[in-house]
Amino acid sequence: METGINNRLITPIILLLIALTSCQAAPRTSPITTSVSDEFILRPGQSAAILGTDLTLKLIAISSDERCPLEIECAMSGPVSLTISIQNAENSPAEFALQTFTGSDGRSPENPFEGIQNRMEFEGYIIQVKSVLPYPLERSNEITDSEYQVSFIVTPK
Repeated sequence: METGINNRLITPIILLLIALTSCQAAPRTSPITTSVSDEFILRPGQSAAILGTDLTLKLIAISSDERCPLEIECAMSGPVSLTISIQNAENSPAEFALQTFTGSDGRSPENPFEGIQNRMEFEGYIIQVKSVLPYPLERSNEITDSEYQVSFIVTPK
């Protein structure tokens, strides 16, 4: 009889423990550190603290990727749109949308492109998208968020 009572108590306790451990928040990752004028890579959800400044840049998400896959001949390839947040020591994070065209190597043009904002000014610094990888190869293969790697550079204005 004692075994039946123990089993009835143990099963709910085990289920409760499983439920509680699965509800724990994902561990927060520390931001990478980089210096002004050094190119650095972020994945969606990742942050970079810019040394010598009080700025932290976070790649929130890739909103859309309209680039023409390599397997297809397109008259025109579209941009990649992404959302970033920038925070300084005194303020809450502010979100911004950026867009860029890339070549098949994933690199953004060095010069501004009319109608496309691949760079922005924030507190005396220019934040610029330098590349977005991977480049789409086939129409049928969608790139998942975790596969994206976006390189940025932060330079003095």
